[in-house]
Amino acid sequence: FMATIHAQMHKARQDAAQQHVHVSDAVLPAVIRQTARNGRLLCLDEFQVTDVADALILQRLFTGLWQQEGCIVVATSNRAPTDLYLGGLQRDRFLPFIDLLQESCQEVSMWDSAVDYRLIQKVESGQVPRLWFVGTAGLQKFEDF
Repeated sequence: FMATIHAQMHKARQDAAQQHVHVSDAVLPAVIRQTARNGRLLCLDEFQVTDVADALILQRLFTGLWQQEGCIVVATSNRAPTDLYLGGLQRDRFLPFIDLLQESCQEVSMWDSAVDYRLIQKVESGQVPRLWFVGTAGLQKFEDF
C-alpha cells in the first residue's frame, strides 16, 4: 500500500512541477484523490509501520481519505494501535496518527473472541498441526497455559 502511495507522490511531484504549481501544496491532495478514485474501501492486511517516511505521511493521508473522500478502512494487525511504530525514529511525531486511529476506528481484538478464526480453514481442511505431549505433566502445562 505505501509503495503505491510513494509512487503516486512521485508522479504528483512531477505533474505539479510541469504545471508550475507549488509542489509541496499539490502532492498529498493529489495522492488522496487518486487513492479514493481507486476505491473508497481500503482493506489493509497485517497493517504495520516500520519506516519513518511512512510514519510521517500516514496522519495527513488518512485524515484526507476519511474527511475529504469518505473512505472506509478495514485493517488487520498483530499489534494494537498503541503499539504501531513502537521504537521507531521520531515516534513522537507519529503519536497523533495513533490518536487519530483510536478516534476514527473501532478496534476489535481477536483476544476477546473464544474462536481463533485463523484456524477455521485449517480445521476444515484437516491441516491443523498435531500436538504431542510426553507424559501428563506436559499436557497439564499446556492446558494451564
